[in-house]
Amino acid sequence: MIRPPLDPRDRPFVDRPTWRSVVASYALVAAIPFLLWLVSSPVAGTVTLAAIAGLFVGGRRAHRLVRCFYDCQQFTVDLLGRARITVAQTPANEAN
Repeated sequence: MIRPPLDPRDRPFVDRPTWRSVVASYALVAAIPFLLWLVSSPVAGTVTLAAIAGLFVGGRRAHRLVRCFYDCQQFTVDLLGRARITVAQTPANEAN
């Protein structure tokens, strides 16, 4: 059975770009110079990647700590089992 030719106006769904695919394309284009630099100087690249990962993990933990502080109005830090520091926020209408 012979199929009729496809109409050029009927584009498949794959050709329609989404915002996610556009952002992913720009991120890939921006990553190419960084990857070339990483290959040319692996020690500096490894240190940079470790610093970026540390900032990412530290930022997530700081965000979690701030969110916990606003929910509970306090947080406690245990220093090697020897000391415990509690930071609490007292309401402004209470006298000390």
